[in-house]
Amino acid sequence: MKNKVLSLDNFTESIASMDEFKKIVSEQTTNTEYKKMIKSLKNIVDGELTAKQKLCVSLYYGDMKKMSEIAEELGIGISSVSRHIKKAKQKVQKTMTYYYSIN
Repeated sequence: MKNKVLSLDNFTESIASMDEFKKIVSEQTTNTEYKKMIKSLKNIVDGELTAKQKLCVSLYYGDMKKMSEIAEELGIGISSVSRHIKKAKQKVQKTMTYYYSIN
């Protein structure tokens, strides 16, 4: 994966569609590297994100809900949902960049 730029937007968008993500990653990494990256991502989500960030990301990318739906479900403002997702993406990107030297 040297000299490959991993766009967090593309990365997180692909998580919602794991088949597409697997296709992209398999072109760039071996199966072992892929498994290591997924394990790292899970560890980052579990260890670095707050409960609200995890929930917002899960509902937004996993359940494909709109931010307004998430806001209503959690009883918070849309801007708060947006902020939680943005902060989560920043934490994931920062940590993945550190571990994988992605520029």
